[in-house]
Amino acid sequence: MRKDINTVIFDMGGVLLKTENPAPREALAARFGVTRIELEAFIFMSETSLRSEVGDLSDKDHWETALRHFKQPVNDYMTVYDEYFSGDAIDQELLGFVVSLKSDYQVGLLSNAWMNARMLLDMHFNFIDVFDVSVFSSEVGIRKPDQAIFKLMLEKMGVKAENAVFIDDMPLNIEGAISASLHAIRYTDTPQIINALKIMLNI
Repeated sequence: MRKDINTVIFDMGGVLLKTENPAPREALAARFGVTRIELEAFIFMSETSLRSEVGDLSDKDHWETALRHFKQPVNDYMTVYDEYFSGDAIDQELLGFVVSLKSDYQVGLLSNAWMNARMLLDMHFNFIDVFDVSVFSSEVGIRKPDQAIFKLMLEKMGVKAENAVFIDDMPLNIEGAISASLHAIRYTDTPQIINALKIMLNI
């Protein structure tokens, strides 16, 4: 058991929460007359998406803007929202590993997420309470890879950067964590990250 690391912090989207069935997004994209890549790019990387991720714009406003962008009616954005995410699921193998860490480590969840993410995630999935601390960017007004969100997470968990390791699938976020002096491992798949953590933590 490695003594200098006592905290493991996980990203959510693309790590714990994945699109296991792409068919719903592909069907939406086809209806909108665009590719799935074009649809996802606007949903996750447009100006309104980034504004909602720092709490400057409601998730409703972001989704209605997206629907207008794709020339779709905006009167019932939640129906489209639910369809868009209907192929997503929690990685139960990785969540089980997180639970197994809890006897010896603090575990945290740190995610860039739109306003109301916590409420909507609780409606669709049941996993946030597994974590000792969970922070969503829209709730604190900062998003990864800004060093400030990593420092805030460490403060909330009561640990020093050198005592924490951060897991994320995005290289920029890994770089942000390292620049804030955390240990960091890029996620590529679940067996890889479980093995990498077991080696790092000597468990």
